[in-house]
Amino acid sequence: MTVTVLFLCPHAAGKSVLAATYFQSAAARLSLDAVATVAGPEPEDDLGPRVRTALHDQGFVERWTPRLVTAVDAAGADVIVNIGCEASTIPTDKPMIEWDVPLLTDDFQGSMTAIHDLAESLARSLSK
Repeated sequence: MTVTVLFLCPHAAGKSVLAATYFQSAAARLSLDAVATVAGPEPEDDLGPRVRTALHDQGFVERWTPRLVTAVDAAGADVIVNIGCEASTIPTDKPMIEWDVPLLTDDFQGSMTAIHDLAESLARSLSK
């Protein structure tokens, strides 16, 4: 059975994109049947340039573009990961996993590392 993971961050242009990318990579490596989606309550028009560059530098292909989170997204998700959104801005009452990571603007490398480690951990826990 495919597990759907919805990654949320306020602008759907940075942290959630990194999380989904790292999660999909880990899921593939672990043979976990999983699909990641990305959204946010206040989506930007495009990915953050530093995020785009970091993904390319790490050999990843862009797979997501910022978009508004909907109730349909939340309803279709088996797991919802909230990375910095106000819970009231997410159209669901489903439980969410909360990841507290540094802001990309404050500590880009630290945030990226924290997101990577959390995404790897999530994939491992779902593969059990």
